[in-house]
Amino acid sequence: MAELAVPIPMTPRTFYTDTALSQNKAKMDAIGKTFYKEIKQAETLTKVPGSLILSLIFTESGGRPAVVSSANAVGLMQMKTQTANDIIYWENKAGRLSAEELAILKKHLGERVNGPLKQKYLSHKIKENNYTGNVIVKADLMKPELNVLLGSMYLGILMDQHQEGEVLRLDKVLVRYNQGYFFKPGTGSVEQTLDLVKGKSKEAYSYILKVVGKNGLLETQGK
Repeated sequence: MAELAVPIPMTPRTFYTDTALSQNKAKMDAIGKTFYKEIKQAETLTKVPGSLILSLIFTESGGRPAVVSSANAVGLMQMKTQTANDIIYWENKAGRLSAEELAILKKHLGERVNGPLKQKYLSHKIKENNYTGNVIVKADLMKPELNVLLGSMYLGILMDQHQEGEVLRLDKVLVRYNQGYFFKPGTGSVEQTLDLVKGKSKEAYSYILKVVGKNGLLETQGK
């Protein structure tokens, strides 16, 4: 699977111990093998490297496609149904939605996909087909192909927004994936962002370290 080709500011702070490295790599290798087709397809369509997609699948669900969190986040990349609906809206609004992506969405959602495509703004209610602002149900997000594509589309949207010159601020991408699209990660360095996030959410702080910290998942895949 492709690795990130642009510079990413990392942090020396750590979540995983040295002894966790081999265990994490073995688990990620197994997940990557099981869902290789879905990850590779999403990587090709969204231009999000497979190494990052795999890191989030490992972090979010441990590779369990039917898992539902206490917050009602569903599937491999742990999305709520409303967020998944909004991802389709954002992808379309940003001009990122390709014919190939749309074909997969229609494969799983049928005509329901037309709801978010016709939205003029988030939560726009459209009377046509009884569309109330969300076409996605939990069962949809338990389908690996759809879940991984939507999660990767979301990552791609956030990555576009946090490309700072030649540098990708993946720390900001990660905290917004974890905390929500409208979370404000600030304008400071990685270390300043970490301090800001730590004061608001220990979960989000750990989330960043799991991926871009010392012994993090991106580093582990490179070993």
